[in-house]
Amino acid sequence: MAPRRWLYLFLVLASTVAAVTQMVGVLQIDGLTFSEGAILFLFAILFAWIAASFWLAVFGAWARFAKVELLPLKPASGTSAARTAILMPVYNEDVARVFSGVRAIRESAGADFDFYILSDSTNPANWVAEEMEWQALKQELGADAHVFYRHRVRNTGRKAGNIQDFCENWGQLYDYMVILDADSLMTGKTLSHLVGLMDANPRAGLIQAPAQLVGRHSLFARIQQFSSSVYGPIHTAGLAFLQGPDGNYWGHNAIIRVHAFMQHCALPRLPGKPPFGGEIMSHDFIEAALLRRAGWEVWMAPDIGGSFEEPPPTLLDYLIRDRRWCQGNLQHLRIVFAQGLTLPSRLHLAMGIMSYVSSPLWLLLLIVSAIDMMNTVPPPPADTIGLHPLLALYVSHAAELVILVLATLVLLYGPKLLAVIAVLEDPAATRAHGGAGAVIWGALWESVFSTLMAPIVMLQHSWYVVSILAGIATGWNAQTRTDRALPLRLVARVFAAHSLIGVAATIILWRYAPGSFNWFVPLLAGLWLAIPLVVFSSSPMLGSGARREGLFLVPSETHGSKVLGRAHALADSHGEVPQEAQLLVLEDARVRDLHLALLAGASATGGDPTRLSVLRAQAARRETAGFSRDDWALLLSDSEGLRALGTSS
Repeated sequence: MAPRRWLYLFLVLASTVAAVTQMVGVLQIDGLTFSEGAILFLFAILFAWIAASFWLAVFGAWARFAKVELLPLKPASGTSAARTAILMPVYNEDVARVFSGVRAIRESAGADFDFYILSDSTNPANWVAEEMEWQALKQELGADAHVFYRHRVRNTGRKAGNIQDFCENWGQLYDYMVILDADSLMTGKTLSHLVGLMDANPRAGLIQAPAQLVGRHSLFARIQQFSSSVYGPIHTAGLAFLQGPDGNYWGHNAIIRVHAFMQHCALPRLPGKPPFGGEIMSHDFIEAALLRRAGWEVWMAPDIGGSFEEPPPTLLDYLIRDRRWCQGNLQHLRIVFAQGLTLPSRLHLAMGIMSYVSSPLWLLLLIVSAIDMMNTVPPPPADTIGLHPLLALYVSHAAELVILVLATLVLLYGPKLLAVIAVLEDPAATRAHGGAGAVIWGALWESVFSTLMAPIVMLQHSWYVVSILAGIATGWNAQTRTDRALPLRLVARVFAAHSLIGVAATIILWRYAPGSFNWFVPLLAGLWLAIPLVVFSSSPMLGSGARREGLFLVPSETHGSKVLGRAHALADSHGEVPQEAQLLVLEDARVRDLHLALLAGASATGGDPTRLSVLRAQAARRETAGFSRDDWALLLSDSEGLRALGTSS
């Protein structure tokens, strides 16, 4: 493992040194000015960053072509006697989608697993609807179905706290747990394979099964699904090849050894206020680091298959999710130097931080470069003294600059080309993506889209980093997972600033650095087109049109997936979930009895007794129109009051 890591480091550093040396030749004429020194410094950091990604893809492609064993664990043997829980934490999610997914996985996996729907929902309608859906699912699956439901009124620790609560109450009953997101799906075959690997490898603390993006139909989502399916395999192969047992955890679609997790993965509350203090938001990287610190192995299983999740349906939803991830990753600045962490774990944390910090660094590099270009003095015209001409000798560095630009383009687009070659080299994979033509055209259009999207994401991530450093924290909101065409008015309001920045930068560069303007056009184009790009890419109709034309196809569409098809069929045939389901606790005795049974005799605590008394009286009169979420949480947690309401009705 060490030689390949040292080779990787050497290649990254050698590439960076070569590029920086070339850049010095371009910048240094009569010594480096302050702005040129700043350009060189930023260029070195960012070139090393993209070089690291490029060589990771090269290693992954080589591992694919050479058929390298990427998960060198003992194979599973025999039937497992271990007990495994499948956990699905939910937070104000589409109730029909959640329970359709649980049922599809249960039907695929059989009765060998226990399922826990762990609700942190704060929407009272979701809370009660989840209880009703759980009861319906239990009745459909029969008395022997081990499907459990638990709701927390207080969302302490968010998702990590939700998992911790499970471990404290039920963890001792299980050998392993598989963590899923609300939009995750895994096949029974994959789940059984993971359990067998854990049985056969007692030092394995966690095995991550990379999830394929599937199931959404907007143009944006289809492009992301295609990108994940075509480019993802060489990326995960490169990670597995270099990481070995020093892997990382992505928060879901992974199996974890419960006693190792319980013993070593309790998360501290960081001192101070958010965004850098308080609860740890991006808990997964930290949990993997804590397992490695304790000597447990963390593995990536890039070829296991049967692991799925859904992408955000629009660029807007993608960026909203990234705001929370950005804050969580920047929190790792306080953890990356924590005592006892292994060097690979520190690198995982550092790379997560850099994935967001790189955006303001790119923006700063562009700004400083533009200022330097505007301040460049052109060579003076020829002059004479008597009969003798004085010629200003101007040395052009266009050739060196072109070489640098080409090298940067190779590092940025080379991984895509390697991934396409890897797919085309495999006839089965090529057919699964619609054929060679579909793969090539899909990659070309994806590259155009990602190029246009890059400056939009750069500006947005830069704002996220600046706002977080300024002390502005974000909350924990439910993700939008359903396809929808974004209205022009909403997109214009959110992305008008991006377009205005693009127009302003165009005017300034055209006026003050016309000779360098063409270098910036590929970046400016994405900002000019930000609003139509977001609107059109959100369209499910355009996504369906792309599918009809054979573009952005993925294996789950061409070959099908039973668990995915079953989950979608169940969701499509599902009746409408009541929008005001919490009212049924007051109106329907069966719903109220179920809710009381799940409360298990708990009474409301921590609330204002006077307010609770008022809420009871208003609920008795069915005057609930003005109830807030906090009011409903207090009332729905009040088993004594609900019983009294039932008696009086």
